[in-house]
Amino acid sequence: MNEVCINAACGRTLLLRVAHCPFCGARQGAAAPVLEKIAAAPPPPPVPRMPPPVPVAPPIPAPAPIATPQPVPQPAPAPQPAPPPAAPAKAPPAKPAARGSVPPPRPPVRLRTWIAAALVLTGIWFFNKPADKPASVLEQVEAATALAARCDLDGARSALAVLKSAKAPAAHIKRLQASITKSAAACDRQQQRAQAWTALQDSVSQALDGGKPDLAATRLAAHVKRWGDDPDTLELDAKVKVAQASAQLDAADACLARSDRVCLESSLIAAERYKRPELAARTQALRAALSQLLEHSLLDAAPGAGQ
Repeated sequence: MNEVCINAACGRTLLLRVAHCPFCGARQGAAAPVLEKIAAAPPPPPVPRMPPPVPVAPPIPAPAPIATPQPVPQPAPAPQPAPPPAAPAKAPPAKPAARGSVPPPRPPVRLRTWIAAALVLTGIWFFNKPADKPASVLEQVEAATALAARCDLDGARSALAVLKSAKAPAAHIKRLQASITKSAAACDRQQQRAQAWTALQDSVSQALDGGKPDLAATRLAAHVKRWGDDPDTLELDAKVKVAQASAQLDAADACLARSDRVCLESSLIAAERYKRPELAARTQALRAALSQLLEHSLLDAAPGAGQ
């Protein structure tokens, strides 16, 4: 915009930069095109300010005769000054980024929420707490001794090697070594006994199947004499005694068939020595048969029985 009206007929000074002159209404110039700001272009040189044109009063014409009036000469229009070059328009200032919507404030956390969170964290800590401190040397020795007592000699020897590499006290190492040696002998004997027991079961079964309970009893007695009794040998001994008592009752049946009172009585006495409740009913029946046989013998031996 100009500071002086560009209309030569007006030429008044403008106190403000306006698009139209407030005195004559003339447009002061077209809107300057918006140019893109060139980052590296130097600013244009300042344009010298031109003084406003001084208005020239028209000359007063001389009086002329009325009959022949002369036309009043018009003053020549003053040359219109060229408008100053428009300065490059500044780029519009960047608008601040649009502020996003602000979420509503959250309500304060209640006390019961904090208590629940503390309980949850405590439970997580109990389930995922770090491992306990390493066991002491004495605890390791006791654990290895227990392994040796259960005949886990490989595990006990591994623990002994670990203690030696950790330079444990000599007293503890010596104690564990003695436990391993003692357990090794006991475990070796236990293994041999297990093997002997397996062989005894096979031999006793063969003797019983062959009708030789006395041979089975002899083999069992030899095993017990060397290895001692245990629940397994006691159970097998009961089975062998039942077979021996059954064999005596079978012999008693044969004696009864021959009406041999003496043979029947001796067989019954031999069967009753084993005291097997499984054969009590059979023994009682043979006792009744022996009584009847004895009664018949007495009746036959009575005087006059043959008349």
